[in-house]
Amino acid sequence: MSIEGMDILHVAGNISYGVLETGSLVDQLDIDIGNSANIGFNYFHNKFGMPYDFLLKSSLSSGHSLFVAIKGSTKLLGFARFEQISGETEKTYRGKTNVVHHSIHLLRSIEIHPAHRHVGIGRLLFAIAVNHLKTNVITMPDNPGAARFFKDKLGFTILKPKNSGLSSRYKGYLVLPYPRAKGMLKTMAGDYPRMVMPELIGTYEALKFRLNMGKSITSEDISDFMILFESSRELLDSKLEDEMNSFIRGFNFK
Repeated sequence: MSIEGMDILHVAGNISYGVLETGSLVDQLDIDIGNSANIGFNYFHNKFGMPYDFLLKSSLSSGHSLFVAIKGSTKLLGFARFEQISGETEKTYRGKTNVVHHSIHLLRSIEIHPAHRHVGIGRLLFAIAVNHLKTNVITMPDNPGAARFFKDKLGFTILKPKNSGLSSRYKGYLVLPYPRAKGMLKTMAGDYPRMVMPELIGTYEALKFRLNMGKSITSEDISDFMILFESSRELLDSKLEDEMNSFIRGFNFK
């Protein structure tokens, strides 16, 4: 369960990933602010003296897309802010409409609670966001560590403004083209299935263990597993999908 009114896009364990669309939803967040006695969000607070609820509400009032990772019901683990700077363009030829250029969004910031970094939450939050936006993404890291994260973990490359149709003001920015952004979530699910789909993988392994130990598996057990399987099917690579399908076919409940 997450904050009331949040548009949930993905759930992994006790973490919900989704979109906040109104400032009133920000008021429901439990936001840890870092200080000498507490580990918490600190970048904008330390650099600009900016309250985080004000930052997030201002982003929403400016028309930005705000994606969040929430632990439990209200605890904020991370957020990513996107600003659309170019819309999708279409061209009609012989009665058929084709997308000429996908939209371009500027990733204004992404920040993960310091106590929850280096476990994949930032990458998963970003992958879910760009999968939802269906867009090219550009950004300008403000420190070497952030630049390495975008290049090494997310696959960004140096932007060439002329080739992208953007002005020279974006020279030096990094870009993640739409085709790569589109497949990022499924790629992560293939590389780190236990992180992206913990309920599905955990249930599957538990059922296989019970089967190997000669313990009974009921029709309800398989039914519950199939619900998880169907809800995650689009994220599965073909090998794991075939393996799970074969496992399900091994049971012939009437």
